Formats: sequence, structure tokens, C-alpha cells
Amino acid sequence: MKRKRLMIAIFTAALIGGSASLWAHEECDEPEASNHAVSQPAQNKSSQSSAAPQVTVKLFQYQPGRLQVKAGTTVTWVNDDEIFHTVTVDSKDKSFDAPLDGKGKSFSFTFSKPGIYSYFCDRHEHMRGEIEVR
Repeated sequence: MKRKRLMIAIFTAALIGGSASLWAHEECDEPEASNHAVSQPAQNKSSQSSAAPQVTVKLFQYQPGRLQVKAGTTVTWVNDDEIFHTVTVDSKDKSFDAPLDGKGKSFSFTFSKPGIYSYFCDRHEHMRGEIEVR
């Protein structure tokens, strides 16, 4: 039933634009205790350039939804929504699963190995993103 309501809300949002997509998230937006461990926080921050890649979490989306970076690059996710989201890798190795528990919270991860890293928010299953590491 939740999935059907979510699909209706997303479709409605596409028709009338923007704010309607927030309706589908009312019951999952209460604060919740985090049981997620932050794995491998960013290292070697002094070697990062000023244009370090960033993903903004805004209006229940990862923006941009897809990034391409070189191996060794640190990517930072910043929550611009008022509610709790996660950045959870979608793979067997579970290299990261980080909480973004409120506006302004961030998480950084250094991608050392080439590959495609798909990730999602474990509270909002439609929120998905991808990092391609070359």
C-alpha cells in the first residue's frame, strides 16, 4: 500500500511539479535513532582540490544523481533536507552506510578502487544515485 501511495505521489509531483512529492513521506519523516556506522571517513583532506565533488540531498533526491570521478577522489554528500536520510552503498561489501540525520549533516568517502558504486537512502527507496570511479 505504501508503495502504491508513493508511486501516486511521484506521478502527481511530475504533473504539477515539485512539492507534491513530499506528501508521500509524512509517515517516514519522524526522527529515528541511527544505527548506522560511518565507514572510512574522508582521509587526506589536505590533498583535495577546492572543487571536490559534492552530492546534495535535496527534495528527496541525490543531486547530481550520477557522478564520474577518478580513483582516490573523496566525494561528500550534504543533506539539504530537514529530515533523516542515509547514503547506503548497494553492494555486498557494504563499504559505506552513513546517516545524514538533518539539514547540514554531511558524509565523505574516498573511492580508492575503480568501479560503479550504486547507493540509496534506506528510508526512501526511490532515492538512488551512482558514482563511477575510473
